[in-house]
Amino acid sequence: MRSEAYKLSGFTVVISAVGFLLRWLQDMQIQDPVNGLARYAPISFLVAGIVIVAAAGLVGFVFHLRQFDAPTAPEEALAGRTPVYGVISLLPAVLLAAAGVYRAIFPGDTLWPTMHRICGVAMVVGAFGAGTLALNIAKPDQDAARRRGAVLMLVFAVVWLVTGYRDAATDPIVWRFAPEILAECAVLLAIYYTAGYFFHAARPWRTLISCDLGAMLCIMCAIDDNGMAQSVTLAAMAFQLLIWAFVVSENLRTKPLTPGSGPEN
Repeated sequence: MRSEAYKLSGFTVVISAVGFLLRWLQDMQIQDPVNGLARYAPISFLVAGIVIVAAAGLVGFVFHLRQFDAPTAPEEALAGRTPVYGVISLLPAVLLAAAGVYRAIFPGDTLWPTMHRICGVAMVVGAFGAGTLALNIAKPDQDAARRRGAVLMLVFAVVWLVTGYRDAATDPIVWRFAPEILAECAVLLAIYYTAGYFFHAARPWRTLISCDLGAMLCIMCAIDDNGMAQSVTLAAMAFQLLIWAFVVSENLRTKPLTPGSGPEN
């Protein structure tokens, strides 16, 4: 079902580009350049609207895909079909590891440098988990390795969300941090549903929605001025979620005909 995978990924990328532009414009309007206080920005309603439209569009598209069978075994549902997939699937892990090392060494101008260093270490741990999944996702005899990789990614996502929420607690401008917190929550949810494949609890349709919505939110927030490490992390997770969503939709299969069904009926 590669054609369906291209359609779903194309929709996500296009609406993510629109969201990226709106978020960039919003960042320029929500704060008064003179006194630094929050101010009324009508474009904020467009930012919220594009997220709602994206969620509704993804739900509608996935409802259309329910006519197909979705494999639940990870080596069938999450394995790529192209020779370069192995290399592509490792890129998010490389980006995440680089961002984690940078964040651990240079926590930036923050009230919580120790927390950011811990987050940097967690990002490296998450990168190791993502790499483990990329290397073993198509091997049916590597259940233990895939589960370890998924757990490591979940640990990273939780620490990343806690760090982001702690930073947000000191920011009086809600619109400046809310979309990014939402993106981090979506990443955690997407990793959780993808991890279900490795624990015999696969939810293909929820995985598709959460991965594409999480990727869209990460791309939107990559423009935020929160440091290079955060922007690279958002880009890495957007890439990872797009890969997972693409292969899950690519590996859908036509449902077999049941007795009594067929064109003649």
